[in-house]
Amino acid sequence: MYAPAPKSLALAVVLSGALVATATPPAWAGATAHRPALVSADKSPPQIRDVRFSRTAVAVRGLAVVPVRVSLRLTDPSGVLDNPHDMNPSPQLTLGPVPGFQSKLRPVLTRTSGTATDGTWSATVNVPSTWNGTVRIVSAGASDTAGNTVTKALSGAASPKLRVRGTHRPAVTLRYSLLDGGGFRIHGRAYFTDTGRPLRSKALATAYDSNCDFDGGAANNVVTDAQGNYEKLFRNGGAGAAGCVALIGRAAPHQRPTMLTYRIASAPNYAVPAAAMLQPADLNGADTTTVTDDYWAALQPPQPCGPYSSAGLRREHRTVQAMIGVDNRPSVIVNDVATYASDGAHRYLTQLRKAVATCGHGWSVVGTGVAGDESLLLRHREYIDYAETDKDTYVVVARTGRAVVVVADTGWETGDGHEAVARRLSVVAVKRAAVL
Repeated sequence: MYAPAPKSLALAVVLSGALVATATPPAWAGATAHRPALVSADKSPPQIRDVRFSRTAVAVRGLAVVPVRVSLRLTDPSGVLDNPHDMNPSPQLTLGPVPGFQSKLRPVLTRTSGTATDGTWSATVNVPSTWNGTVRIVSAGASDTAGNTVTKALSGAASPKLRVRGTHRPAVTLRYSLLDGGGFRIHGRAYFTDTGRPLRSKALATAYDSNCDFDGGAANNVVTDAQGNYEKLFRNGGAGAAGCVALIGRAAPHQRPTMLTYRIASAPNYAVPAAAMLQPADLNGADTTTVTDDYWAALQPPQPCGPYSSAGLRREHRTVQAMIGVDNRPSVIVNDVATYASDGAHRYLTQLRKAVATCGHGWSVVGTGVAGDESLLLRHREYIDYAETDKDTYVVVARTGRAVVVVADTGWETGDGHEAVARRLSVVAVKRAAVL
C-alpha cells in the first residue's frame, strides 16, 4: 500500500520543434551561454481517454466472488505518474456503491499495456453477491511527472456500470453496548438474507475506533458460533468510540480482501452547544444563523482530495454563518465546530496537512499556528467561470481537545475573503469551542 514512487527519468524529447525536459537534466546538460536550462513545457494534466469494466454484468451467489477487470486509458506528453499507493494515488479509479467504510472502492491500478505517455492501467476486483444492483465507476484521475493533476467525477453515460445479480446474499447485524467499568461490546449475527440460516463457524473481522476504516486491510479475529452469533469486547475502548464488523472474502491480486458486508456501531452522539460558536459580539453585532443544509459542506470540515478516514470518528457538529461588513463591502463568515472520538481531531489535521501538500486542487497553506499550536490557515482559490476571475476563500482549521474548529471568510459573490478577518476570528472561535 505504500510502495515508493518510481525514479524520475532524465529524458528530453522534441515536441513540435521545442526541446522539453521531463526531469532534472544531468550536470553536463546545464545552462550555458549557448544552451539554456531545460524547462518542462507540459502545463496540461493527463487526458482520460477511456474508462471501462471488462464486462457489463455478472451473477454471483452466496460467499462466492467473480473477478472483473476495470481499466483506465490515459495519455500525457510528460508521462503519467505511477504512484498507486499514495494517499491520493495516481492513476486512480473509484467504484461505488459497494460495502465498506465509505461505500466506495479505490482499487490499486498497474499499467498493463502501452507506455507512460499513452497507456492503460488496470486492476482486477472480486465482485461479491452483496454488490447486488448496479455498481459504477464514479471518478477517475491521475497526475503526470510535470506535476499536473486531473480528477474527474463520472456520471450518466460517462460512468461505466456493472450490473450485479447477487443471490443467497450474506449479512451481519450489529449491536453496541457499554460495559460496566469502561469499554464497550459489539455483537450480532451472521446469516443468509434469503433463508435466515446462520453462517456457522465463520471468521469475521472486527475493529475499534479509527481502525474501522480498515485502511491497513481487514483481518479476521472472531468466529461465529453454531447459530451465527459473534461477540467482541473492547475493554479499553473510550466512551463513544466506534466498533465495526466485516465479512471479508478472497483478495484479488494486488488488492485488499474483498468486503462482502460491513457494519459500524452507532456510538453515542456528542452535542455541540450554541455557546461553542462565534457570537454576535464577536462579529460586530451581526446575527448568526444555523446552517441546516449542505451548502457549506466543503467547509464542514475541508477535505481536499478526500474523503478522509478520520471522518468515521466525527460525531456531532454545528455550523453557523453571518454576514459582516469589511471595507464597506459584505462578507460571509462560516463557523463549523465538530467533535471527534478518540484521536480523530488530531488525525484529521494530519490528513489535511498531507493532502494540501501533495494534492492541492486549489488549496494551499498560508500560515500555521494562527489559532493555537495545531492550526492551519488555508487559502482556497477557485475560478469563477461566469466572471472569468479567481476567487480566494480564507479558512482557518484548528484543534482544541477533541474538537475541530473551522472559521472561513468566504467573501461575497465573486469578491475575495479576507485573510486578516479569518485570522482574528479563529482565535476567538477556538476560545469559544473550549467549552466542549
